[in-house]
Amino acid sequence: MYVVVAGMAGSGKTSLVAAYAEWLRGVEGEEVSIVNLDPGVEVLPYKPDFDIRSMFTVSGIMRKYGLGPNGALLKASELIALNIEKILGHPAFDPGRTVLIDTPGQLEVFLFRREGRRFVAELKRRGGVATVFLVDGSLAGDVTDFVTSWVLGLLLQLKLDTPTVPVISKADLVPDMEVVEKIVYDPLSLRDMVVGRVSGVNADLAADLLRLIADYQQSLRPVLVSARERRGFEELYSVIHEVFCSCGDLS
Repeated sequence: MYVVVAGMAGSGKTSLVAAYAEWLRGVEGEEVSIVNLDPGVEVLPYKPDFDIRSMFTVSGIMRKYGLGPNGALLKASELIALNIEKILGHPAFDPGRTVLIDTPGQLEVFLFRREGRRFVAELKRRGGVATVFLVDGSLAGDVTDFVTSWVLGLLLQLKLDTPTVPVISKADLVPDMEVVEKIVYDPLSLRDMVVGRVSGVNADLAADLLRLIADYQQSLRPVLVSARERRGFEELYSVIHEVFCSCGDLS
């Protein structure tokens, strides 16, 4: 099975992948592959079974093509697409394992670029795919930031067309658990809190976003995790397996 870990920059993707892989191997005894798809990362807290940096890096692309950091990252997504058969032919992508895929920090590579969507589509041809979308729990201190991040997860679900598990990361840093509980169990109850922070047409927009979250909240329950405290992994494991059981594919 393939688990694509996505989220905004700084949401804790890499830390979660490292800690969750260690937990899967130690507690569940699973065969796990870790894939790093971020060509710009300099230091990783895990040893990847496949590392895109073995093929190219952001700094190398900048030098070769005379691009800035953002342009180099977009070029890297093109290079991934051009080399997709070679990449997915690597033993790390054996669908008989649990394959954790650590995506680039810039979410737009998967949200707005066809190369990211094509990569996921090719994964789906080989086995079951679920997306784990991280919402930074520390954003709960500002309800509008938190709601906006949550909506991005819905957009990613639409773009990738995969079951998407919403994960609230950095549970140990959540400043306002009330906001988290409301968006998980009753998003519309946040209306007054959100609308009170904006005015005019933006208040209507905020209310509409909350209705969107409530209407399209998946049956998959959101999971609260802390990579630092190794908390929430049992529930995350359970929800991911619910995804594959409901799809009829545990490969």
